[in-house]
Order: sequence, then C-alpha cells, then structure tokens
Amino acid sequence: MKKNILLMVVAIFVVGAFTSCQKNVETYHPKCKIKKIWYRSDVYDPNEVYNYDDKGVLTSITIDSLYSFEFTYNKDKTVSSIYHVGEKYSETINITYNEDGLMEALSYVVDGQPRQEMKVSRDEETNRIKKIEENYDKEFFDNLVYMKDLKLYNRMVGDAQEIHELCQKDQSKDLVFRSTKTFTYEEGSKKNFDNISQIVEDYPSLRRVVTRTYKYDEESFNPFYGLPFAYADYAGYYLNNKLYETEEVKVEGVLTRSVNYTYSYEGLHYMNNKMYPRQFITVSSENNIPIHTYILYVK
Repeated sequence: MKKNILLMVVAIFVVGAFTSCQKNVETYHPKCKIKKIWYRSDVYDPNEVYNYDDKGVLTSITIDSLYSFEFTYNKDKTVSSIYHVGEKYSETINITYNEDGLMEALSYVVDGQPRQEMKVSRDEETNRIKKIEENYDKEFFDNLVYMKDLKLYNRMVGDAQEIHELCQKDQSKDLVFRSTKTFTYEEGSKKNFDNISQIVEDYPSLRRVVTRTYKYDEESFNPFYGLPFAYADYAGYYLNNKLYETEEVKVEGVLTRSVNYTYSYEGLHYMNNKMYPRQFITVSSENNIPIHTYILYVK
C-alpha cells in the first residue's frame, strides 16, 4: 500500500457510518461528523466536502470540487452502496451485513460487473473480524489501462496500480487472483482488544506474504473507527490512533521490502469526552517526508 496517501484513501469511508444507529461494537455514533478534509495544507479549498441532508444523513462526498461519491441506505440506516459515475467507468461498492448489522461482504462493481469480492469471517465470541478473503477479477486488473480513473476504488478500497502489478506477476492460469488477510488483536482490556496488533496478507499464487504490525496512542481516538467498510488500509478497525506501523514483504520466504511508518497528531476536538485529532502527520522511512492531513469536524 502507498502509506503516504493513507488518509486520502480512507477518509472517504468515514461518514457512511455516521448514519448508522445500530447498537453493535462497530457502529460509529453520528455526534462527531467530519465536515471537510485537506491534504498537505488547510489554507486552500478542501479536498473533500461532506454533504448532509436536513436530518444529518450523508448524501454525498464532493472530491476536489470535481466529482462526487453518492450514498444509498438500507431501512436500518446502514450504508447499502456507494457509487460514482466517471468519464471512463461507473463504479459501485455494495455492502451486505449479517443479522447483527456487521459487514459480512463487500463487492466492488465496474460498469455493472463485479471485479472484487471481500468475504469476512468473524470470531464467534467477540464478533471481531479474524479473516478476510479477497477474490479479484484477474483479467480486469491485469489488463487495466486507466487505473487512475478508478476514482472510487483508489479512494475507498485500495490501490488499483498495486493490484494491477500483482495480477501481472501472477503466472497462474486461474481467472481469479486470491488473497487472505488474517487479523490479530492486542490482548488485555476491552479497549486494547479493539486495536489490531498484526495483519498478515497472504497471496498464495505469488508466494508473497505481507506482515503489518501496529502500536497505538491510547489517549486519542481514531475518527474512522467503527466503519465496517473503511477497507483501505483497514482504517475503520482500530479504536485508537496509530503511533507506529511496520510493513514487511516476503516472497518465497525472502525479505524484499521493509518500511516503518510513524504517525503523530495535533489539535484537539472533544466529543463525548473523547479526544479526536484535527491534524494527522505521517512519515515513511522510505523518504522521511511528513505528510499532513487536516480534518474539520461538524460542531
């Protein structure tokens, strides 16, 4: 993943769960809504503007004043789909839930055809996500030319360029490119248990394994937590804000990539006696250049 655009990708997910009213562990309460997001500097027009109706329900997100992502809802106010009609592609993310209102599958559709499926397995006692199985339409991603035009995918699901390159490396004759993500959580209190300690991504046809480990700031809260469809970089799956992250890539057991990321936060926004940051600063060991993201919340 390109971590220097981490928040650019995941911030789009934020407001969909603002409208959810179900009482489960993954529901984000709507009293701390995001209004605007800037990348790198907050002195110009915002990169993302969240649009709500008169009941406070998110209707769309405007990106760079050029295009928008539209939201539709189920009767229980969970997000049913998110879609974007672009110049080259029509994109839709469809979300299905179990009887407890927790996401059990996510489908990415281009021009009416499913191109990626994510199936969720959960721990029977805690309901925490323990595994996600991904199936990619190999032919689509392998032959993809206009990767930057997959606006919805690149903002909300992942990195189309990266998946394109992985599919091209896959020399199998399978029509589907597969991966499995396995989640481990911090032990201890309920608070810590909500934080992911490790994610292992396995790409069997490439004999490629990516291991990500995390450490957290337990004083501040992640504004993206509780969004079951905040899929890019798993931003919705940890309670507190990350302080450190390591990424190691092994191919056939040989280490081919090792990167460290540090995160810091500035500015305070209090809601329900919880502290949320107004500024996110990300630094990668690959270039040591700070990347700033600014958030304005609805008062």
